[in-house]
Amino acid sequence: MSDTLSAPIRRTGSDTSSRIGMIFGFVFLTAAAAGAGGLIGLKMVDTVRDSVARDASGVARKTSFNPVYSTNAQLRTLMPMVTNLAAPRDTWIRFQVSVILTDEASEEASLLVSRVERDILAYLKTLTLSQIEGAGGAATPA
Repeated sequence: MSDTLSAPIRRTGSDTSSRIGMIFGFVFLTAAAAGAGGLIGLKMVDTVRDSVARDASGVARKTSFNPVYSTNAQLRTLMPMVTNLAAPRDTWIRFQVSVILTDEASEEASLLVSRVERDILAYLKTLTLSQIEGAGGAATPA
């Protein structure tokens, strides 16, 4: 039994051919990955080029935007609203809003403005700080 354990391992001719096959496989996979990466890169360049061209033409349209408000529209600035949030209770928010009204609504404008104020305050009281703080947190402006 000790003779079989100490016997040297004999190399055959198929060992060198398996190494060549393995090297060929690595070279093939590397070339395939490089080709696929190149094709994906070309596709991404075309996509970005099309997107930039579309955005450049969209900028010209946005600057020529005409508002839909008539010349006799009224801008009503509501009083600043201060209320506490739902959670945490000791956190307060100040909210300032303006409303654009047409002449048709001028008869009931004060009633409409008071209803808008009341609805906004009711909504603000249901918010929590985590709902409005955003990605940067509730950081104070510098």
